[in-house]
Amino acid sequence: MSLRMDIVGRCADEIGKKLMRQLVSRAGRKAFFSTLSQLIQEYFTFDRLCINLYDQHSEMLTYFTAAEGTVVSTLSPVRPADPSGTVAGHVIATRKPVIITDFARYFSESSVHPIAEAGLTVTMAFPLLLGNKVIATLHCSFAKKPQKLYEIIAFFLELTPAVAICLGAMLSLEQADEAATHARPRLSLEAAVDEKIICYSEAMRKVMRHLDVAARLDAPLLLLGETGTGKSLFAQEIHRRSPRKKRAFVRVNCPGLASTLFESELFGHARGAYTGALTKRMGRFELADGGTLFLDEIAELPPEMQSKLLQVLEDGSFERVGESVSLKVDTRIVAATNVNVNTALAEHRLRADLFFRLACFTVTLPPLRERKEDIAPLIALISEQASANFGLPRTVFSAATLRPLQHHNWPGNVRELRNTINHLVIRQSVYGRLTVADVEAVLRENRLYAAASSDVPPTEEKRPQPHSPPRRRPGLAEKEESLADMERRHILEALSRSGGVVSGPTGAATRLGLPRSTLQHRMRKLGIL
Repeated sequence: MSLRMDIVGRCADEIGKKLMRQLVSRAGRKAFFSTLSQLIQEYFTFDRLCINLYDQHSEMLTYFTAAEGTVVSTLSPVRPADPSGTVAGHVIATRKPVIITDFARYFSESSVHPIAEAGLTVTMAFPLLLGNKVIATLHCSFAKKPQKLYEIIAFFLELTPAVAICLGAMLSLEQADEAATHARPRLSLEAAVDEKIICYSEAMRKVMRHLDVAARLDAPLLLLGETGTGKSLFAQEIHRRSPRKKRAFVRVNCPGLASTLFESELFGHARGAYTGALTKRMGRFELADGGTLFLDEIAELPPEMQSKLLQVLEDGSFERVGESVSLKVDTRIVAATNVNVNTALAEHRLRADLFFRLACFTVTLPPLRERKEDIAPLIALISEQASANFGLPRTVFSAATLRPLQHHNWPGNVRELRNTINHLVIRQSVYGRLTVADVEAVLRENRLYAAASSDVPPTEEKRPQPHSPPRRRPGLAEKEESLADMERRHILEALSRSGGVVSGPTGAATRLGLPRSTLQHRMRKLGIL
């Protein structure tokens, strides 16, 4: 049906009535938004439609539900309502519609805007107001400039008041339903749960572009990044966006595989293959047939296991333990490691042939300290999820309490951030308030834990230095040192030279020529940790 200027008001009014009927049926966000999309497309065709909810407390934007049409993979599902950096932020600040037909002219930033990056050339955004408050923004985008642009703008100006009323009613009903079940209302961040990867920073937008390419390929993939950067989450996202998304995603924690059960876990076993094998069992490769097999921390596998794995990857076939029948599966391999690959190869902890087999395509995830712009959106999302999970009142981080969190180096990356925010949410519920001193106290604890742990990389923050080995007084007869004393002194000297850092290219483990796990074990045994 064509959109004519003389019937714009009547069309918008008819859509509003149908939306009200949809609201009464209590069909949920996805059904409501799908109905809105279908009704609009009866009058004109668009390439992308979405609603961003605005949270006045955190000043964050989140999706009402998944957008219809073109996927914009580099647009973060949670982001600040920044008037200078987001279209929605400008709409909220001015309370007026924004129509963009030239992104390069509208945005002064050197990088391409996510909407333009997705191939959309025209976008329009409208404020959804209830009373005097902007509760959301409605966005409609096109790959080509529509012929009846002004009629479409007039159509949305007539439609948005009805959409705002329905949206406000739906959010109120959601809060009432959850309050009736004694659960804390989840407000606006609910829709972000399905889209957890925050990519507001340019560093993460670049990663998301690589992720899009990686998802389309059907070749082995290697994810690199420090501990806590979210490699497992990215592996799942790659699977979710790939043609294999309807099949299984199987995760294997390589350090947790016992050498005696390695083949049984990965390839399965026949009944009676060994003591305790009472039934036939499928291995992880078979479970992932047609899907994705995620090998987490691949460099932690002992060399002999790496050799067996390499043989299967190259031949594409394997045998269950206790059987002589060769099996073939169609499985895509995604591997990950947090170690420095060059160091691991030089130390022969990672086989070069296995590395080159897995590294057909590599994606390096940036540490949190290199994506500072993502910290505030992550805090908003994590605190909302924590409050909902724990059944606690909402935690609001003021500008003052956010400041130390944004300036912390986060050596444990997103994992450390999540644990910290969970701690602070609980702390506020106990004491009824959250101060800057509370935040700084938790961050000090984090730094102390980081100094004694090899699971985090070195940072520029000052770490507590280990005690230097006692100097021997000259002129006195020296007693024979035990082997344990000599080993302890040697480790302490290496720690002193490395500034307390255990892992990494300049860490004590590298200086001593030991694997990180071996050194950590010796340190615990000698009472150093």
